[in-house]
Amino acid sequence: MTEEGGHPEARYTHRLAWGPSARMRARSRLRDAIDDKSDLLTVVEAAASVIREELAAKTVTVTLLQDDYYRDLVKVGDYAPEEAVDPDERFPASDYPQATARLLAHQAYVSGSDGKEVVQEHLQIVPPDRVSGFMGVPIVAAGEVRGEVFATRRASEPAFTEDDVSVARDLATELGISFPGLLSQD
Repeated sequence: MTEEGGHPEARYTHRLAWGPSARMRARSRLRDAIDDKSDLLTVVEAAASVIREELAAKTVTVTLLQDDYYRDLVKVGDYAPEEAVDPDERFPASDYPQATARLLAHQAYVSGSDGKEVVQEHLQIVPPDRVSGFMGVPIVAAGEVRGEVFATRRASEPAFTEDDVSVARDLATELGISFPGLLSQD
């Protein structure tokens, strides 16, 4: 949704920067979306939907990082049916060493600015002919990285900016605040 109520991509093409009020509205929208949810999957799905809309993203995936493995919790956006979440599937963190190192250091990564290694790690899941860019931001709960918000943009859309990454970090932080109680139920 745009500030004027239009399509997310239309909003993005008119956005010059993320000002303080736009950032505050995005965080407030995320809090409002998850406030009445009580289990991990519904909270994460609501948060992922808001993040996708706010960032005008093609896709958003929220994953857990446990025992050196990633596990997708939800995927929202323009995914093919064969890309649906398999709750039993695990992805070794060692398959993404540069991205994982950045996340564990409480840092985000974004294609185009973090070197060829991060891009190479993701080529199979985000081919450049389908996306203009991708980013991953850590979900931190009680000082510990517990997962990641991973977002992509359509090839026809502009790549993510540093402001987009900063807002995504803010939104992942809001999500992380709810994680300790939710993870104990999972």
